[in-house]
Amino acid sequence: MASWLQAILWRLLLLVMLASAIYWGWIYVSPWANQPIRQVVLQGDIPRGEQQLLIAQLQGRDLGRFFSVNLNQVKDQVEDNVWVDGAVVSRVWPDRLMVEVSPQIIVARWGDNQVLSHQWQVLDLDLGLVPNLAALPHLQGPSEQTQSMANKFRAMSAILAREELAISKLRMAKRGALDLSLNNQIEVLLGRDEGMQRLQRVVRIYGTDLKALNQPVARIDGRYPHGVAVAMKALKATGTSVTN
Repeated sequence: MASWLQAILWRLLLLVMLASAIYWGWIYVSPWANQPIRQVVLQGDIPRGEQQLLIAQLQGRDLGRFFSVNLNQVKDQVEDNVWVDGAVVSRVWPDRLMVEVSPQIIVARWGDNQVLSHQWQVLDLDLGLVPNLAALPHLQGPSEQTQSMANKFRAMSAILAREELAISKLRMAKRGALDLSLNNQIEVLLGRDEGMQRLQRVVRIYGTDLKALNQPVARIDGRYPHGVAVAMKALKATGTSVTN
């Protein structure tokens, strides 16, 4: 019985000694191992000025020490930047933070001074820093119709792709009338109602009757119930009518 109790006491003593060694060892190495964050490294395809601004904002605050820095807080701060879609933040021993950002993907212009992201969010940013801005499709309409126009743009783009056409500009009037400018310089008028059905008819007639014409088409008016009106370029007459 005494030997059993003695073995237990020895084990307890060893555990206390081990815990004490760990504690005092941590006290000794902590200032060296758990250093303050001194550097932020940011990687990602966003404008250089925005990268420098983010780094300055992060390094200008007390981020804490290596093991205590709040990575979620840093992530939230980075993602507040309008150019950033998402961020991953990690520690790099002994005193660095690595921030990897996913940039906003700009898919279209919206109105005169804004753009739309790939998630169809309206973004206010410096248009002069948007690459290939002039090549982006341009959506214009009432501010409350942003999501509706985004949905129409996607659906119409799928219809037009059948004839290798694309939207350069999509406009919606206050009362809902739609008209398009295509990448081959053709203007398409659709009106307010049945826009998708009218566009399908326009694309069908374009493919069967208009695509192979020698003279280029200037405008297709799809607002008719059973056909379209077509205006040709470089013609003095008003154009021709095609029914289908």
